[in-house]
Amino acid sequence: AQKGVLARRGGAPPQPMTDRETRTGAENRARAAKERHPGFDLYVGMEGGLEEDSNKKLRCFAWMVIISTERPEIEGSARSACFELPEAVSKLVRGGMELGEADDQVFARENSGKGDGTIGRLTHGMMSRTEYYRHAMLCALVPFLNPSLY
Repeated sequence: AQKGVLARRGGAPPQPMTDRETRTGAENRARAAKERHPGFDLYVGMEGGLEEDSNKKLRCFAWMVIISTERPEIEGSARSACFELPEAVSKLVRGGMELGEADDQVFARENSGKGDGTIGRLTHGMMSRTEYYRHAMLCALVPFLNPSLY
């Protein structure tokens, strides 16, 4: 069998605004990939989201969900680190704009959601969007790397 498929659509709101919506979006993406592309060993769903913290600040994060075709099905999931969004970005998002669009407007750039993302801009390139997701993806793989324990 082929190794894996990454789904692109998650059935979550265009801009998930809670941990639950974001986690559900990632799981839905993985399950949709499993249904649409049979024959792989693993299916991966990724979803970025936002949530308001106790200080009313918006924080950005992502969920990774990996499911297997094995019976019983194995699922691994992990959440990325989170970071606070600048108020100018938060204000636009609270007004209904998706994060990528708000990022483009505040930082005067285009298509940031497909490039280095907000994390790349805010870290001045010290962390790419790919690197930001990498740690959570590796953590989501833990059950697959240790099947006798899960």
